Amino acid sequence: MAFDRMDPRDFLSLTYAHAQRHALGRRQVLAGFGALAGAAALSGVPFQAARAEGRGGTLRIGRDQEPDSLDPHKTALSISDYTNLFIYEPLARIDTEGKVVPGLAERWEFSDGNKTILFHLRDGVTFHDGSPADAEACAWTTRRMMDPATAAPAAFLMGPFDTAEVVDRLTVAYRFKEPFVPVWIGIASSYAGIVPRQSVEKLGDQFGRNPVGCGPFRFTGWAPDSGITLARFDDYKCGPVAAPDGLQLLYFPEDSTRIAALETGEIDALATGQAVPADAVRRLRQDGEVQLLSRPAQIIRALAFNQGMAPFDDIRMRRAISHAIDAQKVLAFALDGNGVVAHGPIASTIPGYSKAVETQGYPYDPAKAKALLAEAGHGSGLKLRMITADTPPIRRAAEIVQAQLREIGVELEIQSLPTGEWAVLSGKGEHHIVFTGYGYTDADILYPEFHSQGSLNRNFRKDPELDKLIDAQRVEFDEARRQTILDEAQALIMREAYWAPLYEPLAFAALASTVKGAVLRSDGDITADRAWIES
Repeated sequence: MAFDRMDPRDFLSLTYAHAQRHALGRRQVLAGFGALAGAAALSGVPFQAARAEGRGGTLRIGRDQEPDSLDPHKTALSISDYTNLFIYEPLARIDTEGKVVPGLAERWEFSDGNKTILFHLRDGVTFHDGSPADAEACAWTTRRMMDPATAAPAAFLMGPFDTAEVVDRLTVAYRFKEPFVPVWIGIASSYAGIVPRQSVEKLGDQFGRNPVGCGPFRFTGWAPDSGITLARFDDYKCGPVAAPDGLQLLYFPEDSTRIAALETGEIDALATGQAVPADAVRRLRQDGEVQLLSRPAQIIRALAFNQGMAPFDDIRMRRAISHAIDAQKVLAFALDGNGVVAHGPIASTIPGYSKAVETQGYPYDPAKAKALLAEAGHGSGLKLRMITADTPPIRRAAEIVQAQLREIGVELEIQSLPTGEWAVLSGKGEHHIVFTGYGYTDADILYPEFHSQGSLNRNFRKDPELDKLIDAQRVEFDEARRQTILDEAQALIMREAYWAPLYEPLAFAALASTVKGAVLRSDGDITADRAWIES
């Protein structure tokens, strides 16, 4: 049955099933990642769960990255997303069990051939600046997000979105050009969190450093010495009031400094990204004063070849570099083996992953790499430039790749930058290779990463055949038919050597023994809104 003729209640159930399937990922991959740290790492406690037993304290969390912006329409970084989920309230949220639960909206229904969602908002909700979080705020937020002038890098999450219309003070209609099954992936994200027009227009370009939302925490500061500080929003009306008094999100660029801060009690937790140093995992497992949580992450790291400039406009060069990399050694030495080797453009933990890519790649073969280099006219060697984010595991992985390429006569210059600067500069197409990757829950990540219109495309190539496949999988939600399309798209990406996949890391969080109530989510962050400090 066509989606536009499906009963709205059945279509709603279909969207829920899709959200749950892709939020949870593939739990059967657990065996492939080895033993994990206890059942707590997998327990399903929703973001909007009943208030925890305890309450109070400021939870100090050490991180390995810092956001580029806290304006949800000016960033696509995971670290910004993790932070913004505390500050902004989307219309709905997806809990750790993959269920779609109320956010700013308390209920909703589909209409107009399943192309319109009518959201009924909670009454009395205000932003942290005191202005009303009403239907007009929702419509204005969405217009801003989708306006080409805003250039929101995460706008793709809204799929075939058309317009948002105010019906009355507490009712807003989101209209799509066609029924969109993965609608909750975008609407429940922090990137679609509702923002107050009053503060956005008042602060202008400074809104990203002084964010205002209506989420469970309000922003209170961002400084080099104290990090990002958030205070519990006691007037929060979209769920239970948060357990801790506040959050302090501290940036420690060096692994040794970050782990020492936890062990000396300067901070209470290490969470998000690769905040837990891979080479410290063995020691932390034995530390009776530390709770170590782990689970497979829907994350992948890879090298993207810039096909918009020589020599990577030549497929022989892309294949040569791919054959020169021993991903198993990269995983072993950069992450102490805490993960699995990546084989394709979609992480193996994401539904839609094609097992066929495991035989479609470029196995480590330095002799073949040298032969391809010579065939491409670079037998006497050449120099390449790579840009990376300056986090310890990525820096280590980049240096291992650098050493492996040196063995085939390629000198690789590495430019390592803070994550925010990397995000901007890597999009300019000035480097031969971008050390890239993502954290995501859906195979539609192919759109931003590989489509010629994708906001995160670092291959800088327009491929009509690949675009057609990526577009097709966005609107095909029969799982078997969609998988066939995804298999073909992944095979094309591997055949053309768009990427050299490296590894899929495990997600870890390390908590002091005094931290109670926190759970590790599938995105690698913790449910800090539910945590408290035991006196």
